[in-house]
Amino acid sequence: PRRPDRPRSDNGVLPSRYVERRPPTRPTPRNRRRRRLPRALLVIPTLVLVIASWALIGAATTPGNQSYTAKVADWMRSHDMAFITNNAERVLYNFEKPPKGGRPKHLNALPATGGSAGPARSSSHTAQAVVAHLPAPSPVPLVVHPALPGEGQWKPVGPTVDGYPGMYESQFRADTVYTSELTTAVWIDPKLMKLSLIPGQGEPGGTWPHPPYITHAELPTIAAAFNGGFRFADAHGGFYLDGRTAIPLRKGAASFVIYKNGHVNIGAWGTEVKMTPNVVSVLQNLVPMVDHGVVSPTATYNDVSVWGATLGASTVVARSGLGVTKDGALVYVAGPYLTARTLAESLQRAGAIRAMTLDINPEWVTFNFFGHPNPSNPYQVSSAAIYPQQQRPSTRYLGPTLENRDFIEVRTPTPVTAATSGSSPLG
Repeated sequence: PRRPDRPRSDNGVLPSRYVERRPPTRPTPRNRRRRRLPRALLVIPTLVLVIASWALIGAATTPGNQSYTAKVADWMRSHDMAFITNNAERVLYNFEKPPKGGRPKHLNALPATGGSAGPARSSSHTAQAVVAHLPAPSPVPLVVHPALPGEGQWKPVGPTVDGYPGMYESQFRADTVYTSELTTAVWIDPKLMKLSLIPGQGEPGGTWPHPPYITHAELPTIAAAFNGGFRFADAHGGFYLDGRTAIPLRKGAASFVIYKNGHVNIGAWGTEVKMTPNVVSVLQNLVPMVDHGVVSPTATYNDVSVWGATLGASTVVARSGLGVTKDGALVYVAGPYLTARTLAESLQRAGAIRAMTLDINPEWVTFNFFGHPNPSNPYQVSSAAIYPQQQRPSTRYLGPTLENRDFIEVRTPTPVTAATSGSSPLG
């Protein structure tokens, strides 16, 4: 039967009592997921904001003279967030790597930090007495041709000791890929120069007789200073100085050792170098990069287990390393764009028969030369960086600013006087 017409209001709309009402539908699992999704999306940015705020506040309260960005990165690494920092840095540095090919116009200018100091050893009364020193290093073999004028040649840099250069510098291309970039090596004669390991305020931390900077008393003899290794949480090694072990020494770790007689050595701890009464200091960092004159097979372009404690081995970034030659000289190598492999190869080509990596990334790779321009004031020093791309200032390590990480001093045996004219023996 036909339903009776329902009364309508004046505007033609049915009164509410005649409107059919359907029972409410229960949400399906899919609908429930859709409703919860916007809430989940809000949780993610909130969590990111909390972590970022936590890191920024933590970095702001972290002591040290490094940049705020470096403090944030180190703080995150020390709070189990290394995977975030490492991946972010890897992406950044891979994005900033230089173009392949090319050729620099010329080598970088040598720092104007000459001068002279007295003999390193007491000489006899004979006129023929010659101060003990090592022979000048041989040229660095080149892999890029044609060579730049002077490429691979060693040139005296810094003060002389009794007329003999205590340091030489050489510049060369590290590989046949990034041929527009220069790598620099500094050769140091331990018979003429005194090397000292200086503890940093944060790495290894603690209280030491020597403050974490070049002291005022050391200024007349300071010739150079350069960076140490990784944070010890990443270095897988230890720190020993003047009879005190700040971080336990690890067997097999690559170790830089300084002895009481001024001799230095580098090798695997427990086999190639060991603790003796003559050891003054030991700095360890990862495992040997070069051993018996051969590049370690683990120093590959793609390894991330050994050299990837902070950045992958294939990441092109500022890196530094330290080696010892067959006659006992020390060789420091650094470049703004190196992989683990090209750093190891550069150390080997610079004459190292055993070598280790030191710190990496632009914030930490630092080698500074110091000069003495004023003969009437031996405490006045000038400074120069190892290459133009060095990020930290050349005044790094000078007091009274507290240096956060360990570093190595290079000093002459007696105060340096301003550079004088005339040639010096190079034999």
